[in-house]
Amino acid sequence: MTESKDESLPDPVLVSVALPPGTFDHTNVVGAKVLHAAVLPVVVGLAIRLVEGTFSMGRFAEAWPVTVLFVFAYLGAWSLNSALERYPFVGQVEAAFLSASFAFVPVGLVLYSLLGSSLWMIAVVAGGGGLAVYLVDQFFHQFRESHLVVIPGGVSYRLLSAPGVTPMKDVRLDSVDVDGIVVDLHSSQAAYQQVIAQHGLTEVPTHHAGYLYELLTARVLLGEDCRTELNVSERQYYPHVKRASDIVLLAISLPLTAPILVVASLMLWLESGGAVLSWDERIGQHGDPFQMAKFRGVDAGDGQENATSIDQFVQKLRIAELPKLWNVLTGDMSLIGPRPKPLNFSPELFEKETLLEYRHYVRPGITGWAQVTHGFAVDEARRELEHDLYYVKHRSAALDLLIIYLTLKNVLSGFGA
Repeated sequence: MTESKDESLPDPVLVSVALPPGTFDHTNVVGAKVLHAAVLPVVVGLAIRLVEGTFSMGRFAEAWPVTVLFVFAYLGAWSLNSALERYPFVGQVEAAFLSASFAFVPVGLVLYSLLGSSLWMIAVVAGGGGLAVYLVDQFFHQFRESHLVVIPGGVSYRLLSAPGVTPMKDVRLDSVDVDGIVVDLHSSQAAYQQVIAQHGLTEVPTHHAGYLYELLTARVLLGEDCRTELNVSERQYYPHVKRASDIVLLAISLPLTAPILVVASLMLWLESGGAVLSWDERIGQHGDPFQMAKFRGVDAGDGQENATSIDQFVQKLRIAELPKLWNVLTGDMSLIGPRPKPLNFSPELFEKETLLEYRHYVRPGITGWAQVTHGFAVDEARRELEHDLYYVKHRSAALDLLIIYLTLKNVLSGFGA
């Protein structure tokens, strides 16, 4: 006896999505990467042969710091790339070069300070070879096209318009290998049970629609038609590492930012006279108010018609953000975090006040995930909050590095000005 189909339930939609390896199958590639890194001692040996015309074990033993550090650089670059490729808005090639820069460049600087001139050329050749091995490995590390069954109902329909999702029209469900089932587990249980029973998908992993939505859009799913549950786990060491990074980056950037601040302040003073800075009350971490520094009369994103040419110049080059460095120094803000909001910030479209509380779980920042993905002139409250909550939920050193990179990229391109 065959189970009859409920005609009131819509048909499932088969889609194709390019996802990073291990998204659904959790493939363990650590062993393979360690084996790839084992090639680097051979690269060092070849570098010795190329530079000196002959290979000797004594010289190879002297070059042990080169071998060890480049093995760690390779594994570090691979680990960072594995984290970066799970975020949208950065391509595979871009992520590979970015992770290689963060890993190989510091190692090169360390070797330059440690090695004598006789070993430095060997380190340069070996570094070039190690970098080439890494980039070739990443070139063949392609995303896999995953076939997913999207069960209609609830918020699942939003996935069909998400970036990277391609409906597989005129393809029978039983003619392809299905990698996963995507369903709104809060509202589509009847359709879900029917699909897995009719098509024999009981062994196929099932994922909530909100999970895939986050994966493809880098936003937390919000809206009146969905139930949003945010689980913000505590990171034991991350807040301390981030605070230390803020101070170090402030110190490093001071020779560049200090003259810019002085020149901008002088230009604003000559144009309008009076005080250059003003202090606005903003919502800080855990909802505590603080006084945020900014240039008087300059507020990026307001689009004031009476803005002077100096005001527009300061806004366009993001110089208006620089006075906030004082708030970073005092600990009221961070370099990276949600945009600081005024005390009356309370979007009417959100019914759950707890979502706003999660937004203030971290320090507000000068730049953030919403700004680098949606522009500094973010004016859509729901979209901005979706990005901010995504950052709070997934905050990590890798995501902070990506935001710094995208901020520099966007400033140079004028994105979101």
